Amino acid sequence: MKEELLRIEKLSKVFTVGLFSKRFIWAVKEVSFEIGYGEIFSLVGESGSGKSTIGKVILRLEKPTSGRVLFEGKDPFQMGKEYTRLVSVVFQDPRSSLNPRMKVGEIVQEPLLVHGEKDRKEKVLQALLMAGLEESFLERRPEELSGGQRQRVAIARAIVLKPKLIVADEPTSALDMSYRAGILELFLKLKEEGISTLLITHDIRAVEKVSDRVGVLYRGKLVELGLSKDVLKNPLHPYTQYLLGTVPARHPSQRKEFIEDFVEESLPSPCPFFSQCKYRIKECKQEVREVNQNGRLVSCNLY
Repeated sequence: MKEELLRIEKLSKVFTVGLFSKRFIWAVKEVSFEIGYGEIFSLVGESGSGKSTIGKVILRLEKPTSGRVLFEGKDPFQMGKEYTRLVSVVFQDPRSSLNPRMKVGEIVQEPLLVHGEKDRKEKVLQALLMAGLEESFLERRPEELSGGQRQRVAIARAIVLKPKLIVADEPTSALDMSYRAGILELFLKLKEEGISTLLITHDIRAVEKVSDRVGVLYRGKLVELGLSKDVLKNPLHPYTQYLLGTVPARHPSQRKEFIEDFVEESLPSPCPFFSQCKYRIKECKQEVREVNQNGRLVSCNLY
C-alpha cells in the first residue's frame, strides 16, 4: 500500500431505533482499514452492509460509537473547517445533490466561497475542465444536462479545492451504462493528480476497472480485504465467493455454477454470515479468526 492518508481503527457505529421499546442496531462493527495517498480504495457489499455509514463517519456526518478515524494522523472531529478542504464528497444522485436554481459555475464555486478563496473564476474553470466539461457549461443549469454531465459537475465541485480524498458514495448507480465508464475513467484521472478516492459501491465491475484495493463488508463486518485483482480473481471468504457468484457474466461462456440462494436463520454467532454459510464449522459459533492469507486479510475460520 502507498503511504497512509486515512486510517480507520476498529470503527463501530450503533444506531438506536424505537421510541418506547428501544433496540440497538450495529451498522458497523470493529472495521479497520487504511487508504494511501493517490489510491482508489473500494468498499463493496449489499445494501445495509454499512458502507455508507463508514463514509458518513469519515465525512463527519455521523460520530463513531467506538474506534477512531485518523486523517494524516489527526482526528477529523478535532479539526475545523479546514477538514472540508481536504476531504470532499460525490453523492449517489447528482439530480438531488445539485441546486436546480443555480448555474453550473455557481455550483462549482460554492466551496471556494465558503473557504474565502481568491481567483475563483480561474479555479472553477480549471475544475470543470478536469472533470471533462467545456467552458460553455458554466452558464448552463443542471436540468439542461444529462445524468453523466450532472455527475461531472458534482465531481468538479468536489475537486475545486484540490482535496486529498474524495468519498464517492455509489457515484455511478444513478447513471445509464453509457455514462458509467466515463465517470470511472475520471476517477482514474484524479488518481494521476494525486487525489485518493474511497469508492463506496455494490458494482463489482466498477471495482474491477478502477480500484487498487477492496474491502468486502457484510452486515457491518469487514470479511475480506486485499488487492482488488486478487480478491476478484480468487475470493477467499464464503460471502465474497457468493457476492462474486451473483455478478452477471459478460458472456454466457463465463457463467459460473449456479449458487443456491441462502435462507436466513436466527443463529447467533460472531460471524455475521454464519447462518448462510455452507462451509460453517462448530468453531464459528464461538469465535472468528482474522488471518493474513498471502497478504490478504480474511475474517474466517477456514484459513
